[in-house]
Amino acid sequence: MATIASLASEVILKVENRTGDLVRAETWLKHAILEISSNPDFRNEFDQLEVLGPTFELTIGTQTYAFSNVVPAGDINIGTLDVVLFIDPPTNLLRRKLRHSHYQEVDKFQTLSAPPIVWYRFADTIGFNPVPDKAYTVQARVLRQHPFSTPLGDTTVLLPNDWDEILEWSAAMRGFMELLEYGKAMDIRNILHGDPKHPDRPGLIEGRKKRREREDWRHEGALRPVIRSYGWGSTGR
Repeated sequence: MATIASLASEVILKVENRTGDLVRAETWLKHAILEISSNPDFRNEFDQLEVLGPTFELTIGTQTYAFSNVVPAGDINIGTLDVVLFIDPPTNLLRRKLRHSHYQEVDKFQTLSAPPIVWYRFADTIGFNPVPDKAYTVQARVLRQHPFSTPLGDTTVLLPNDWDEILEWSAAMRGFMELLEYGKAMDIRNILHGDPKHPDRPGLIEGRKKRREREDWRHEGALRPVIRSYGWGSTGR
């Protein structure tokens, strides 16, 4: 995987060598990484940023807990993807995914203690409904913010290598905006996202949004065409 420092020199070339300030180029790259990696439209592309939180044991009769109990230490949770409940404490060999809900729905009625079936978030707390009747163990899978090193140039870019060019152009767009070259910045924007005047010509990013589709192909697509007849009772010949 590339580092921010290794991409910064390419960014300088893409802004037509209008500046030789690598520190600024690295800052543009940082902002580009944060924008792209936190965009919900691209979330499925970056499973490198998905991490498992620690296992956490619920308390019998307690519905809400501090969210920090299920988030990895030091990580910034920008999205909780799902929460699983181990239904066979203390063995913890069987688990099921909990349904995501919200406090407005949960507060509509009060249930007896039972195995939780939903989780919800309220401010900095996580809640479970029904109220746990045993010391169940839960674990969350979260989307973390892209980490950065000090100095910034030493940061390893966790996004796949085929996104390097997009990051470079996105950083160059920020560079031209800083240089007050808004026309050139808009041209790069069209390269990345496509020209709105020509919706049939998608940009570079659209061609990259295929990772999950490629992985699901063998499950969702037939290995060979299935030929069916059009006529009722026809033999298909």
